[in-house]
Amino acid sequence: MSEQRTRHSKYAVAAVVVLGCGLSTAAYAEDWKVTGEFGWFGVGKAQQLEKGHLFWVGEFSGTFFNDKGQGSPFHLAGVRCPASNDLDLNNKKGKAAGTCVISEPGGTDQAYVSWRCEGDTETCRGTFDYTGGTGKYQGVSGSNTFTGVVHVNWPDGMASGYATWNR
Repeated sequence: MSEQRTRHSKYAVAAVVVLGCGLSTAAYAEDWKVTGEFGWFGVGKAQQLEKGHLFWVGEFSGTFFNDKGQGSPFHLAGVRCPASNDLDLNNKKGKAAGTCVISEPGGTDQAYVSWRCEGDTETCRGTFDYTGGTGKYQGVSGSNTFTGVVHVNWPDGMASGYATWNR
């Protein structure tokens, strides 16, 4: 009888461990829906396709600030986003897309995203999806929303701005 209890106890402990791991993974996966702000500087080149229609290719790069602060995912992470932006200044429409590498200081833990947005020539609303990661971000997944805002268009074709994530 005691052998049977021991076996049932082992199964119960194993079930708790498995359920506990599953629940902690689900809770951790929810953490990937980070809320915060990405301050960026855009460097690239614009090609005029026709009067009032520009196609920009370059990179947005900067730092992400998680609203939850120190110790939260991606807080103070570097972000680099090779991208393109199709700007129709005549009709005040824009469509942008790209990928991003989100890197912890030191660069050993990285997450990768693919993004796209549409809007006017100053504000672009869209989504980004995690496509992979390394280190503690291996297995990262999920879809997120963001709003990108061009704050300053510099005379040399560069731009400064920010993007809010999941707000």
